[in-house]
Amino acid sequence: MADPLLDMLMPHLPKNVAAGLTTSSHAVLLSDYLQHIRGLPVSSISSETIQLSASLQAVDRSLTNLAINSRPHLLSTSATLEAFTESFNSLTLKVPSLSQIIPELESNVSQFRPVNDRQASATLLSNVDKVLDILELPSLVLTCVRNGYYAEALDLVGHVRRLAIRYKNVTVIEMIQAEVDDALLEMTTILLRLLRENVQLPTAIKVISYLRRLQPFQASPNPTLELQHIYLLSRMIHLKSQLQSLDPLKSIPEKYLKRYIEFFREFVFAAIIGFRSIFPKENDKESLKVGSSALSTQLAGSKDGSGTSVVDAGEQLLSSFIYHTTMDLKKTVKDMLPMIPDKSSYASLYLQVIYSSQSLARVGGEFWSVMADATDRKEFAAANETNPWVAALEKQRDLAKKLKSY
Repeated sequence: MADPLLDMLMPHLPKNVAAGLTTSSHAVLLSDYLQHIRGLPVSSISSETIQLSASLQAVDRSLTNLAINSRPHLLSTSATLEAFTESFNSLTLKVPSLSQIIPELESNVSQFRPVNDRQASATLLSNVDKVLDILELPSLVLTCVRNGYYAEALDLVGHVRRLAIRYKNVTVIEMIQAEVDDALLEMTTILLRLLRENVQLPTAIKVISYLRRLQPFQASPNPTLELQHIYLLSRMIHLKSQLQSLDPLKSIPEKYLKRYIEFFREFVFAAIIGFRSIFPKENDKESLKVGSSALSTQLAGSKDGSGTSVVDAGEQLLSSFIYHTTMDLKKTVKDMLPMIPDKSSYASLYLQVIYSSQSLARVGGEFWSVMADATDRKEFAAANETNPWVAALEKQRDLAKKLKSY
């Protein structure tokens, strides 16, 4: 039904505006606005133009702000729409060729499918747990290694090796074995690092037993000798790191020497005991005898005609370890003694050295004879004084005689 007010206004409106008002989408809004105009008093109709202009400006500002704030999103949407259009057009062009390939693909799949595919699928499903267990072996070995379960890790490694022997030339098994080998390499590094720390004897025995089961040592012609070398070298590194912690005490030479000798006796004794416990001999007394003779050979520098000390290879390594640590002790004592102003304290230091030598003598590591020239004998002879080394020896003999008399 036509509105009389709209009929009066239509001749005065621009053609494009008049054409837009006649559409169905604007008819409801136009009818509501005309009802609003009729309800206004005559005095307010003149100000309606101002309100419409203000509303138009507010809408323009909102649209401008929306365009500015949404510009990145609009550009991104436009680019995405353009890319989608290109992809869709490309796919449309390829659909005919794809429709021609599908029948051939279906034919090939039907030919490739084995006759007993149902039976094979059933077999795979019934063994899926076993397959998953095998695939999880590398991660399980690595977890055991990083959490200190080395025995369990080695057991799993043995299982993987048996699988590799049983299923040769199977790509999956070869890949699993390669990943397990990487985990074993990490385990070897961890075990070697443990030997360089303040490790207790039971742990050291376990570490050596684990290393002995690893592939590099199993393939070695003489794994025991290599492990002996690694053990003594690791303990040497640990001893030096402990002695370096005493460097702040060098400003107090007497205190530094006392602590140095204590560390030396404690760690060298523990290293020798560990060596003989980890690599035992059939006859302990014979081992001590051979070890003592090996050290004497090292200290005296005597060799046989071939230029090699006539001792067991392991005992030669041990005697070399004692020799080098003793030489370090001798050098330290010789360097630090002149810094001690009170020469009367020399006797107590040498007595401590003799005690350390006698303590190590119980495990074949006596070294007191090599320490005799740690002081300048001419200095004491010129002053008509008794060499404190000699005085310490005499005092130690007196103490030993008193203990025997009880």
